[in-house]
Amino acid sequence: MEMLKLRYLRGFCYRTRTCHKDIAGVIETNELKIRRCYEEIFDISSEDFVKMVVLDSIFIIEHFLRSAASDGLFNRTRKKTNIDKKNVIHFTDLMRYFYYPWEFKSTGQPIETLHNAKKLDEAGVILKKADGRRLLDIQFKKSNLTEIFPCFTCSWLLRCLPLLERFPYLVNTQTFLEVPRFEVHDETEGIFRNLKALEQRHYPFEAYICNYMVLLDFLINTREDVELLVEKGIIVNKLGSNKAVAIMVNKLGLEIEKKRSCYQELAQQLNGYHANDCNRNMGSLRTTYFRDIWRGTATFIGTIVLLVTILNFLRPFFFKFNI
Repeated sequence: MEMLKLRYLRGFCYRTRTCHKDIAGVIETNELKIRRCYEEIFDISSEDFVKMVVLDSIFIIEHFLRSAASDGLFNRTRKKTNIDKKNVIHFTDLMRYFYYPWEFKSTGQPIETLHNAKKLDEAGVILKKADGRRLLDIQFKKSNLTEIFPCFTCSWLLRCLPLLERFPYLVNTQTFLEVPRFEVHDETEGIFRNLKALEQRHYPFEAYICNYMVLLDFLINTREDVELLVEKGIIVNKLGSNKAVAIMVNKLGLEIEKKRSCYQELAQQLNGYHANDCNRNMGSLRTTYFRDIWRGTATFIGTIVLLVTILNFLRPFFFKFNI
């Protein structure tokens, strides 16, 4: 790793037309300030400390520069994001800026209760992957028609025949929870723990990442919730185990000081939708009898057979009455 850092240092010096002595001079000037940024105390000489910081800091900067050249983090966000560099504390803070929409406001009260993804799905809320949005931009969309006629929904029909999604009118009668794609890998827990610690310390009233973790903790209780979100393309599981993802999310949701939430209105809408008996009944109809095209076909045929049986039973009485 040290050899790799040295190669990156040489590459950075070549790229910027400078030498490592100039960089070391900047570190030496700010050595005491930099030492205070570390939680632990480094019992090493000034020369060794400067060398360590030069190698580590230039490695990170050069890594970002090389990634940007191959359509990396900076290249993907620079056209959409205007960052006030004076307000960015460090790289973890910079990562935080990339995650949440700028119009977010944590003005609501903390979320006290919310049904998990499986129960929302059973109540008729269609979980949908939101493309082209930042991670925290989660939206609940309900048509005006279902506000007037709650039971007027074709979700059971669309579940069986996805081709009908080509008809916007049918799709617009549905209720969606649109959630951006969340990729889970080995480094995810560490990254979000750092983001959580940053917000608890520096942004207690704008803890958007913490709000997201709490919301995700409510939506995911068990392996079944993760399976549903993976099936919908909302979670990309690179851990290999859905249970491991559920455990990770539940651990991240712990020990968060809840002061405000940017998802309070969203939680109220979801809870209100789930509390409606008609919504739950229609959702149960969809998940129980029209889960897929095969079960939907079996339900349809069974209904036809039942109707024919009833008509055959009533026919003698009907003809006798006519005579």
